[in-house]
Amino acid sequence: MRKWSLRLVWRQMDVQIRIRTLNWYTLLIFILQPAIFSGVGILLSRAAGNPVPNLVYTVIGGGIMGMWSGLVFTSTFDITRDRRDGTLELIVGSPTSLGMVEAIRTFTNVVAGLFSLGAAFLVAMLVFHYSLVGIDYVGALVSLFLIMFAMWCIGVFLANFIAWSRLTGAVADLLEIPVAVLCGFMYPVSVLPGWMQAISAFIPIRWALQALDASLLGNSSPTLLLQNWTFAVLLSLLFWALSRWLEGKVHDRIRITGELNSI
Repeated sequence: MRKWSLRLVWRQMDVQIRIRTLNWYTLLIFILQPAIFSGVGILLSRAAGNPVPNLVYTVIGGGIMGMWSGLVFTSTFDITRDRRDGTLELIVGSPTSLGMVEAIRTFTNVVAGLFSLGAAFLVAMLVFHYSLVGIDYVGALVSLFLIMFAMWCIGVFLANFIAWSRLTGAVADLLEIPVAVLCGFMYPVSVLPGWMQAISAFIPIRWALQALDASLLGNSSPTLLLQNWTFAVLLSLLFWALSRWLEGKVHDRIRITGELNSI
């Protein structure tokens, strides 16, 4: 059973990677868009009188933006493509659960998004000579893992959200920039108004990203990191629980109607 599961995961990831690498639009999301955001951030920083831009909130923030944008659109486009091709009902009715398929797909999309972050780190090191002195490596790695976990949970939730109703696609497409603004991808969350900070408190990426920024800046404390990590994990698990609930709604819908194309 375990061997079969690992083979399923590997084959699904292989198919997903092939789809991503052969899709120019996806490559532009993961490569071109983060570069544009980072470039605009650098120009604005210099226009404000800072000859050396804040690399954590500018270059690295652009890489996180690439991870998030790639996740939002790939997680929603996968289900949209299945619905268009008429394979969504086959996936729901197959021995492999819809949740398993979405989990593997989303995991692959999140891992692919690391390319954006890796490119941002290379730019920081080679172009801007960003120093690694003072970085909390353990805190940064744990925080990065929790960012990926949070994005994975949200991605699975969005996939089930789209599978439940095609009308939700318009909502998912509008999440890219608002979430980036609320979570402070390219600036500290503390600069936001109080009501926006209250809303962002329900997004797990915010807490994991705060921990990553503090670790990279070298001003993190164990208590602060633990607090951010705890919020990130609990909120991520909440999104995972909601995705399981939505998966049940999808199965209920297809038992009643026999298809998912007309919803």
